[in-house]
Amino acid sequence: MKSIMYWVEILSRIQFAFTVSFHILFPAFSIGLSTFLMIFEALWLITKNDKYLTIVKFWTKVFALTFGMGVVSRIVMEFQFGAN
Repeated sequence: MKSIMYWVEILSRIQFAFTVSFHILFPAFSIGLSTFLMIFEALWLITKNDKYLTIVKFWTKVFALTFGMGVVSRIVMEFQFGAN
């Protein structure tokens, strides 16, 4: 029979794996979305077509939410690093 400390360690590792898996989505999405926003902002500046500005305004809100979630998940990871 396994000791309680064994199960504490296994569950802690599973929790950390979930946190890291959850966190990596947000920086990757933020990096891709920032490139997308830069391209459409440049298209709007070049063509002055309002559809590009509308796209940028919508996706900027999504970018802000994604960035914020990445920051929050990083704070959780920092506490898990310190609790080893």
